[in-house]
Amino acid sequence: MSEYTVPLKRVMLLQKALENGGTTTCPLRRPETTSDALIEVENDTSTHHIRVIFGPLTGSLTLQRGDSSKYMALRDFLEELANGRADSGRLSQQAIALMEAQDCVNSVIEAHQIAYVIQTVTPARPFGAVVTDGLGTVHAAVTGTCKHHLAEAVRAQLRPHNEGHGEHP
Repeated sequence: MSEYTVPLKRVMLLQKALENGGTTTCPLRRPETTSDALIEVENDTSTHHIRVIFGPLTGSLTLQRGDSSKYMALRDFLEELANGRADSGRLSQQAIALMEAQDCVNSVIEAHQIAYVIQTVTPARPFGAVVTDGLGTVHAAVTGTCKHHLAEAVRAQLRPHNEGHGEHP
């Protein structure tokens, strides 16, 4: 059985997908068959966040925007995933879940704050987050059952608390 490869002319399409973001498909070929990989690209100012689905396999990758070899790195990643040599399935799903949790927490913090999201060892609360400022002062430390619960727990800890019992000085 031969291995899947990305045809060279498709590398140019990968370049366009990386620069523009969004969703595209890329055929991977081997002599006996051709199968499509679904590629989802989210861009920010410095990186490309890529999620690839190839049949039952899922993988994720982050590439730097300024890297001149990023198109070839994406091609290599696609081939590795299709040929069973890249991390797939459970580990990649965990990475995607952590990225989504990070996005949820980032949506509730202030611009000067930094959120660190991790996976915990507690199945009932699989996500954890610590929010600091630029000096390293901890403003929130929580765990959550899902990305939304985690973000709400962070929001609750960051919300200013009224002192006293409602009395006004």
